[in-house]
Amino acid sequence: MKLYIYSLESIIYEGDADVITLPTTAGEISVLENHVPLISELKKGEIRIKNGNTQEEFPITGGFAEIKPRKTILLVE
Repeated sequence: MKLYIYSLESIIYEGDADVITLPTTAGEISVLENHVPLISELKKGEIRIKNGNTQEEFPITGGFAEIKPRKTILLVE
């Protein structure tokens, strides 16, 4: 799936992801391709992105997630 992570200052990440793990206010969730559409508030924690054999982590202090079946957009602080 496509993943886009934006802050007010910059583009943090644009690319593919197999699994995205997000710290939401309702608890940690993992997003795979074809996930049911969802909008969620993000809390302080780490976004973890797994794509193939690579994994990246981005610390955040909050934000919002818009999850669609083939695309996820994160607006973060």
